[in-house]
Amino acid sequence: MWQLYRLDWKNDLIQSINQSITNPSQFNSNESYDQLTALILNENFTILDKPVYLESKTYQGSIGYNLIYPLLYKNELYSIINLGWYKDKSNHFQEFHKLFKDINDIKVYVRDFNSEKGFFIPKNEIEKNIWFSIIKKDLEEYFGKNFPSKYYFVVLDERINLYNLNPLVYLRNNHLNYSITWFLLSLSSAVMLLIIRRRNA
Repeated sequence: MWQLYRLDWKNDLIQSINQSITNPSQFNSNESYDQLTALILNENFTILDKPVYLESKTYQGSIGYNLIYPLLYKNELYSIINLGWYKDKSNHFQEFHKLFKDINDIKVYVRDFNSEKGFFIPKNEIEKNIWFSIIKKDLEEYFGKNFPSKYYFVVLDERINLYNLNPLVYLRNNHLNYSITWFLLSLSSAVMLLIIRRRNA
């Protein structure tokens, strides 16, 4: 039964995220957002020329990097922004700095900035500037400053980068299949128990 409740919850979440992608609202630093919610960054945001590259990222079978920049809000260090996949470690700061000035409605989605790395992901090598995951405390150590935001941002805007993933790819909705599987297992167990009891009668 709990899988059916999870199914309803996941369907509601997917619908909410889809609505935010279709009609995103402007980011408000005083509000809380569900993970993967799409939002608009306005003209108060810009980037700082200190890129970080996440290693071993793939796009359609090609190996490259995710390009990360520190994000300023009203000229104060606030968070980071993932600008998507690139095939090499070229610095695109001038290009993106101009885009952030020219575009005042950049579409992004939010991720938890306080999450921990996955079990099988290597540790970041901060002194060597080699990065495998977005860990807030590691980035604060590297930049020597604190990030006040509890979110970081991922670009979802083709004017910035064509190589973007829809946030819905992170939401697997297999709860109906799980429910059916558990039901069939329970049914088969009940049948086997009935057969055993009849043999022993």
